[in-house]
Amino acid sequence: MVLRIKHSTKTNSIKSHTAVRERIPTLPSALVQTARDTASEALKATELKKKIKKKSLTIRYDNRTFKFYPDSHTISLTTVQGRLVYPVSHSPLIDKYKGEYTNAQLVIDEKTNRIFIMVQVNIPDKEVIKKEDVKVLGMDRGIKNIAVLSMFFNSKHLREVKGRYQYLKRKLQHLGTHSAHRKLRKLSGRERRFVRDVNHVISKKIVSLPYDVFALEALNPAYMRENGHGSRFRKMLGSWSPAELQSFMEYKAVDAGKITVYINPKHTSQRCSRCGYIDKNNRYGSSFKCKNCDFELNADLNASRNIEVLFTILQAAVNQPIVAAR
Repeated sequence: MVLRIKHSTKTNSIKSHTAVRERIPTLPSALVQTARDTASEALKATELKKKIKKKSLTIRYDNRTFKFYPDSHTISLTTVQGRLVYPVSHSPLIDKYKGEYTNAQLVIDEKTNRIFIMVQVNIPDKEVIKKEDVKVLGMDRGIKNIAVLSMFFNSKHLREVKGRYQYLKRKLQHLGTHSAHRKLRKLSGRERRFVRDVNHVISKKIVSLPYDVFALEALNPAYMRENGHGSRFRKMLGSWSPAELQSFMEYKAVDAGKITVYINPKHTSQRCSRCGYIDKNNRYGSSFKCKNCDFELNADLNASRNIEVLFTILQAAVNQPIVAAR
């Protein structure tokens, strides 16, 4: 059943609620509220000219309309026939993530006729990491090297694959036909999935290292785009996804009882990690040679060591415990 709400009633929740209740009187009040909120959000997005997600068969539930029982692998949902209990397929994630189940979203895949339920869970914070036991690892992120710590994660393969996608997308955009646009959407989806997979693999390897804290630079990609070095630099920057890698590291680290922290990146690439001397001429491309002590090292590796040292100094100065928060 499709329920249409007049455009003029979208801002008045009472009128919207009443309109839904009059049309479907058997629908429980709590489900009416979630349906009303979903419709209002879609209308507001239309008004603000935002992109609306493809229409899908979804139902929202809150803590009043659903109850998840992980031990028995069942879920209780409020329906027009009352409260019903359904079995849930076993998944390792159910045993892994246990806490307060706050809300859920039921999704029906029209292609396969399969039903999925996505449950949000609040997991208690991890225990405080004792300061004397903390092992810190600095990490530098860049365009040529995705991540540099004790090992290098080069972006050559990533840039090559994304370059091929960009070439195909330019050709399809030039054609401008309906079939070309369909193919373009498919290519864009493949490209996003490829980048996500790369970032998942890298973040998993980093978090599995025997360290408690991962110190990263607090980067601002928007500032780098505005202050870049021409179109070639901006093109390379477009192939970079530091925010996604950062978000993956954050939740994987918390899940492992570890944390990620952020350091001011000022002078981290110009400072000598051995003597602390700062000079913009210390770095030339990917090479670093200190003008004071002649110390030579890969520039990104030198920066990662500086990040680690800076966090250690700041933590000692603040003298506060480190907590891994959800």
